[in-house]
Amino acid sequence: MNLTEFQHLYDGLAAVALEDPILHLAYTVAWLDPLRVCPDDPVDDYDLGENYYYGEGDDLEAALHITRGCFPGLYAEAVADLHTGVTEQQVEEHIRDGICEQGIPMDIVEFDGAYAFGIPMPAFGIDTADPDTLEPFQGQIETLYDLFGIDINWDAHRVHIPDDAHDVALAVALSLNDALREQYPVYDQLYWLLGWAFSMTGNSSVDCTWEILSEFQPLDWSPDNVAFTRVLVEECDQIMTAAMAGLDDLQGNEALREILTHNIAIIRKKLKKKGRRDHDRISENNPNPFGLDWPQPPSGSDRTTELAA
Repeated sequence: MNLTEFQHLYDGLAAVALEDPILHLAYTVAWLDPLRVCPDDPVDDYDLGENYYYGEGDDLEAALHITRGCFPGLYAEAVADLHTGVTEQQVEEHIRDGICEQGIPMDIVEFDGAYAFGIPMPAFGIDTADPDTLEPFQGQIETLYDLFGIDINWDAHRVHIPDDAHDVALAVALSLNDALREQYPVYDQLYWLLGWAFSMTGNSSVDCTWEILSEFQPLDWSPDNVAFTRVLVEECDQIMTAAMAGLDDLQGNEALREILTHNIAIIRKKLKKKGRRDHDRISENNPNPFGLDWPQPPSGSDRTTELAA
């Protein structure tokens, strides 16, 4: 049998197969969803971690399994690309970029086996006791920390933190109630700045450093976990945008620093007088037990606010 005869035989068998509705359906499934008919790794039994553990992991294969379950649109695009001859590396890169566009930061875990690691989470947290995490903000973060008595010695690689610094920061932040923050965006930015700078926003990507976040088991790839991560990452981006705006505003606005300094002094004076921690005073019904006053915020660094002693 020559090549031409073989081709005719193949075409004939293919035509007969497509005339049978069941075989036609099977052919369509194999074309559109190749993982469904993969004999070596059945789609329902595929284990990302186990394959990489035994040295058999493949980023493209892992990416296809993940997109099939969590990003069906990306999966369909990737399969179509493979059918048209796009290289495996290009397909994997397309998947990675597509996952990023959908709110999951795959670009922060560019290493072999990243998919098996779990859903990546950003980490923007800083540690007041670790100058290494503060260094990217050198020349800025001191403006805030100085007001709380936190002294950073960059040369000696040491940070002095007063015992009450975090308690005072918490009291200040909680006194910035929702109504105040909604009326004056500058106070909303200050609220999130304090939350980030003292790791108390409640968002793990904002509060945790890479070192701390890496100690937690990442979420497995599932539609529910992907949806949760999207919400968390979106919230993280909003918080960090507000926090960085607050840091810039605090640096350039002397009057705002005076207001904050005045309220910090009130808290410290009352804590010293009564000898109790702010956690013993603050509650849902009484978030501002120190009676801190937040006047209409100044709009520029050339304005000052007279404060009562």
